[in-house]
Amino acid sequence: MFNPNLTGFTPFSLQHLIAVLVLIGVAVVLYVQRRNINATLDRRIRITAVVLMLGLEWTFYAWSIRTVGFDATLLPFGLCAMSLYLTCILLITKSRRVFTIVFPWAITGALMSYVVADMPYRFPHFRYIHYFGNHGLFLLGVLYMMWVYRFRLTYRDVLHSSAILTIWAAIMYPMNAVLNANHLFLRELPGEVAPMFAMFGAAWPFVFSFGIFLVFNLIYVMLRIIPQRPPEPLHQTS
Repeated sequence: MFNPNLTGFTPFSLQHLIAVLVLIGVAVVLYVQRRNINATLDRRIRITAVVLMLGLEWTFYAWSIRTVGFDATLLPFGLCAMSLYLTCILLITKSRRVFTIVFPWAITGALMSYVVADMPYRFPHFRYIHYFGNHGLFLLGVLYMMWVYRFRLTYRDVLHSSAILTIWAAIMYPMNAVLNANHLFLRELPGEVAPMFAMFGAAWPFVFSFGIFLVFNLIYVMLRIIPQRPPEPLHQTS
């Protein structure tokens, strides 16, 4: 499971396709069964998801530190790491405020990560399980709260979530140089994506950030277009 020779993951290979199909399968099951989730099962699902996410993430920290030592890339300052922890908070607290912030982040971060798959290890290496497992879990976590708890996103929420991420990006842009890290991909994009922004020269981080904002808007439009008839929320939340 931690064999260093299990490298050679190829984007859009069979292993990549299987990870995508598993995510889609679990999402379909959750959506179809959303009306059959009672309070007891709901609590088990939320707690299990949080335990799995934190267990995988903290095991990843331990493995990384043992393998190559600690560096600033392990700090949870990137979009996906922040989405993971905020989704855990969301699943525990059932807070609508947290949902409105993390929903665009989680959907964008997880989908981008599943498509780009910037990860060298193949199954059954732990890193493969951690990468696809945690990105899938925080994506499913926010979808679960939308489907089961009937949480909704307004356009004002999209703007608010975008503003928070923009402020954070402005902080991390110089901090990446200090930490010698690449949080939010503000210093360097994954190889599969970088050619798309090469034409913008040194301005590519601003274009990339604007692209993320456009994705947030696309998510909102899709939510408005696709009819949704979820059940009543299981509990009253604040």
